[in-house]
Order: sequence, then C-alpha cells, then structure tokens
Amino acid sequence: MLASVAPTSPTLCDGWDAHDLAVHLWALSHDPLSWAGMVPGLGGLGLRRASLLRDRWSYLDLVARLRAEHGGFRCMPFDGLEDHRHSLGELWMHTQDVARPNAIVQGLVDPPLAEALWRRVCRAATTLRRRLPPGLVIAVPDGRRHRVSAGGPGVLVIGEPGELMCWVYGRRDVADVDIVHSAP
Repeated sequence: MLASVAPTSPTLCDGWDAHDLAVHLWALSHDPLSWAGMVPGLGGLGLRRASLLRDRWSYLDLVARLRAEHGGFRCMPFDGLEDHRHSLGELWMHTQDVARPNAIVQGLVDPPLAEALWRRVCRAATTLRRRLPPGLVIAVPDGRRHRVSAGGPGVLVIGEPGELMCWVYGRRDVADVDIVHSAP
C-alpha cells in the first residue's frame, strides 16, 4: 500500500504522512530502542530515532526494504506464541491507515485472513479495554461474540473482523460497523 502513494500522502494516524508510517513499521521490527519513545517523557527519543531513519533511507528505499520482509515480525514478547498476530494487527491497521484516506480500493478479505483478524481483534480489544467503553461486546455477522469488558450499560459493536479492528484501534470514523447500545 505504501508503494502506491507518495511519501507526503495522508494517513489516518494523526500528524503522520506515509513516510512517517513507513518509518514506524521499520522501527517496530528493527529498532527496539525507538519503542522507548512511546513511554511518557521519552517521546524525544522516538522522534530522534525516526529522524535518523529518514536520513538513512529515502521513502522508496524504506518501502522496498519493508516489502522484502516476511511480515511476521516479532515486536512483542509473546508474538511468536501467538503466530505473530500482533504484527498482523499492525500491518492490517497501517494498511488501512494508508488506503482509506487515499481512496485506494482493496480486495475482499479471504476467510483465513478474516479468522486471523478476528482472533487478533479479540486479543487487542481486551488489551486496549481501558480506552474502550464499559460493557463492550464485539461480534462478527456470523454471530460469534467476544465480551471485552464488564460494567456499564453495554455496547455491542458488530462488523467484519477488519472493520472491528479499525473501530477497536481508534479509527471509528472509517470503521463500517453497527453499534447497539445496551448490549446483552
């Protein structure tokens, strides 16, 4: 997806263009020191590391390097035990971050990918539940549900796994989901 847009193209990541997103993806799998930039008070470290990457390779060189990767990078301690689903979530979301604001039409999601995304969104929603409404249940159209959090009046969010990923990861304006309040 990155190869089909210019480096200055918009993304769904607030304040990031396509080049910033490419740098982020490279850093996830190759520059663990830059991860410290996500810790409050250490943001400058991440910005410095990103600047070094931008100076080291052009956008096209960086995209070519990303394309040469096998895709199952390990950026969290238990990724290997979870079939690299964290990297799947990162790659899926960031593909959407580029495709949707640039009106790039994507093909249908095949059943094995949809199943892997469902497993990832269940795990991600549970991990991110502090940022999500209380009493949240996510569901796919075939009827499978996952209770994310207890309490509250309840919210049921129904959609295809990739759309649920967008919603859970905070891209709610572009997620094609149905929301039902007072979920059972």
